[in-house]
Amino acid sequence: MLTGPLKQLTRKAFNTMETLHSIKSDLVRTADHLDQLSQAMSGHARFMAARGSSQSEVDVAAHIKSIDVVADELRSVAARIDDMEGAC
Repeated sequence: MLTGPLKQLTRKAFNTMETLHSIKSDLVRTADHLDQLSQAMSGHARFMAARGSSQSEVDVAAHIKSIDVVADELRSVAARIDDMEGAC
């Protein structure tokens, strides 16, 4: 049985890993939501293109690309958390 400082250190490490797992889960969930937003905006851009709206289409395309980049970055951070958890 662990006692004293070792017990506290073990508890702190466990809480840290639990927090990292929670953060990772939030990152992946947010990336999934951003993917859904990107798909919806892509549909909107196709609709606008069919109507002949060219200026707004460029703006929407840039926003879609930005959303996709952020979603990829969130997944990259989540993967690094996986690597950290595996190293422990």
